[in-house]
Amino acid sequence: TNNSVEQQLKSRKKRDLGQEELPQQEKITLTSDEEKMFNSLINVFKYTTDKLNNEIQGCANGNKSKCNDFFDWLSSTDTQKQKELANAFTKVYDFLESKRKSKEKDKDFDTYIKDGINCKVTKDNAQNQNGNQNQNDCDKDNKYGNGTNEIEQYFQGVANDMSNKNDNEEIYQCLKEELLNHW
Repeated sequence: TNNSVEQQLKSRKKRDLGQEELPQQEKITLTSDEEKMFNSLINVFKYTTDKLNNEIQGCANGNKSKCNDFFDWLSSTDTQKQKELANAFTKVYDFLESKRKSKEKDKDFDTYIKDGINCKVTKDNAQNQNGNQNQNDCDKDNKYGNGTNEIEQYFQGVANDMSNKNDNEEIYQCLKEELLNHW
């Protein structure tokens, strides 16, 4: 009987070897650079929709959750989408990072972008309060663009386009295309 058990094991091994092993699906992970890009992307867009929600058509009038829900969904969705967006964001990120290094080298990327957004908010508030141009013009020195606040215009513009889409998949495609086609 011991022989027959050994025989069975041998034939089982042969049979198992005969069945080709399916390659295990590789788990997609973000590189540290991609993770940095993705996190910055989420941070600056959430900040934009939070601060400028009344100027972003699809997020205005209490519809802000539509805009923020997308980023929550994106953070919890498959890593492939995160990877694609991180890579799509690279060109914009690198461009803005070079601006940051020349204009605001003491600040990190996210802070630099958020300051550009805040500059717009502060300026608008000052104009609304006393009806004249804000004397403390944070656009001076072309810190956030060339004569205008291009950082705020870019992020608000993209957020605006995204906010007019119907669902997360459409918003994702829109964001990816915008990131690849600008700057």
